[in-house]
Amino acid sequence: MKQTQQKTSKNDTAPWMKWAYVGVALLVAVAMVGTYLAPMFEKKQTAQIGNTAVIDYTILSEDGRPLITTDQNLAASEYEKGNNYIILTQGLEMPVGGQVSGENIAQIPIVYSAITGFSEFGLLGFETNAISVGLVGMQAGETRTISFSYGANDLEINMSEEYVDGLDLNSTEIAEGDLIALGLTTSPDISPDNETNETSPLRFGEVIDKTDDSLVVKYRYGSARVTLNGITG
Repeated sequence: MKQTQQKTSKNDTAPWMKWAYVGVALLVAVAMVGTYLAPMFEKKQTAQIGNTAVIDYTILSEDGRPLITTDQNLAASEYEKGNNYIILTQGLEMPVGGQVSGENIAQIPIVYSAITGFSEFGLLGFETNAISVGLVGMQAGETRTISFSYGANDLEINMSEEYVDGLDLNSTEIAEGDLIALGLTTSPDISPDNETNETSPLRFGEVIDKTDDSLVVKYRYGSARVTLNGITG
């Protein structure tokens, strides 16, 4: 009597193999999703008092005109528009939450400016304090617009016709709203003496009033658009 061998069908184990393959594929897919999502859930650095922040920034006038920037593309765009009153500079490292005297002058190197005779521009303590305090709580990669406040200081100067002549400016051609380049001294007063321009940092002033024999110029700024690139210390 011949024994008959039962043939095991290949399909008997196939469903299990399929489930195994599906299971492995699912695990791989979950692992890949986890890898892609991990950066989304990483906690970003947050600036705290005592840290040192690495920033890019643009200083804006009270009417929103860019005056000083670390953004090369913005500077190039402004020059193409005919705005020669914009300074290109480099990023800064500054303490988070630090405070100095409001009259303090930070002298910062100029990378490029169409205005000759200056190697640095000046930011007042009012402005650096505002930026420093505004950095508190910012996360790396965040951009924030920080307004400036000068308290009771109007930061205006009344220029006589002789004073304007000392700046090599033609008062008859100047109109309200025009920007002029000034040398900032540690008083802080604006210097009309061109011989001091090499050591005095550049400060932009805006003509806000004009008479036959004088100009009133304000040299306060409006705000800073700040991007926190990183935190050290």
